[in-house]
Amino acid sequence: MALNYTVYKYDGSRNAVVMTDMDGKQLVIDCDKAEAQVTFDEPEDVGILARLAREEPASYVSVAMRPGGLQDYVDVWNELN
Repeated sequence: MALNYTVYKYDGSRNAVVMTDMDGKQLVIDCDKAEAQVTFDEPEDVGILARLAREEPASYVSVAMRPGGLQDYVDVWNELN
């Protein structure tokens, strides 16, 4: 059964990205849990992922679902900046 999620939003009260499909079913990605194993070069680098979740929740989910995705995203971000 394929799920077609049509709405992606960041829920600040839960620090989570919520995806809602056409039937109203929700999938919640808890950002704290998703980022638990990510290592940051600087403590303030945590904002990289917070901004991604807030501004581009669909991209956050796409990156988070890949093996090593969030860590790879942070590593590339640090290389480019």
